[in-house]
Amino acid sequence: MRLPILTYHNIGDAPDHAALPKLYVSAPAFERQCRMLSRLGMRGVSIGEALAGLREGRRGLVALTFDDGYLDNFNTALPILRDYGFTATCYVVAGRIGEYNVWDASKLNVRKPLMTAAQLRMWRAAGNELGSHTLTHPNLTELDAESLQHELVASKAALENLVGAPIKHFCYPYGEESPRVRRAVAAAGYESATSTRRGLARTYDDPYALPRISINGGKGLLRFALKVATPYAAFGGSGAA
Repeated sequence: MRLPILTYHNIGDAPDHAALPKLYVSAPAFERQCRMLSRLGMRGVSIGEALAGLREGRRGLVALTFDDGYLDNFNTALPILRDYGFTATCYVVAGRIGEYNVWDASKLNVRKPLMTAAQLRMWRAAGNELGSHTLTHPNLTELDAESLQHELVASKAALENLVGAPIKHFCYPYGEESPRVRRAVAAAGYESATSTRRGLARTYDDPYALPRISINGGKGLLRFALKVATPYAAFGGSGAA
């Protein structure tokens, strides 16, 4: 069994001055991708449901994950997800809710607004999931033990207080992790963590180093279909779709 875990950031058109336009998937492209999944008999679901399905041997599931918690995930992606009966997980930077991408705005040449607390509650009320992406989006491998624990534990607690439900899943900022960081994530009470390692998740993978497929703007539907519906991503294919 193999599980595609897709990574998105922004759903919308990249500004002309954006340093990394590949982080944007246009709304029409995202809608076409959801339509293709549906036509292939596949269903987009949260990471929690997808991992449960992987353990149970259920086929046809694709985990949809959004990193950082951008406002366009709520305004643009959510209506499309609803149209197809899909759900998704948004990995939230818990200390920046309602603000913007402080951690990389200058590098990307774009200040991108993040969802507010009320919008995150509505995201979850619509059947979607929240996961933690730390408090402030640091490189966790550079933190001392106390700071690392704070980023993991305090972000989990903040999101649990926000939605009144357990936060079980985590995503490494920048994909940076190590055995020490993975142990800390497990000790903080998370059940899984996603990385930027390319590939398809399998039942025997380390649950704290799950691979994903990065869905980047400007690629065609054929490439997308190869990534999600064939073993292509597991055999040396680029993580970017």
